[in-house]
Amino acid sequence: MRIRTSVTLPEELLIKVDALAGKKRKRSEVFECALVEYVAKEKPRRTTRDIEIINANVEKLNKEAMDTLEYQEVNW
Repeated sequence: MRIRTSVTLPEELLIKVDALAGKKRKRSEVFECALVEYVAKEKPRRTTRDIEIINANVEKLNKEAMDTLEYQEVNW
């Protein structure tokens, strides 16, 4: 399913997109290809960054988890 959307872009960028599209493709095809590529590249980067943040805070996170488990154990 395709959904129509509106995006505001600098005129210079739109001129470049039109040049890339040429006469055989539509602007939307260029945008779609660019976004598919961006999303594919961005997801692993974010996952890696999330893992780094978790690893940097692992001791604090583990302590909080153990405190929670101990609290649940005592209050059952």
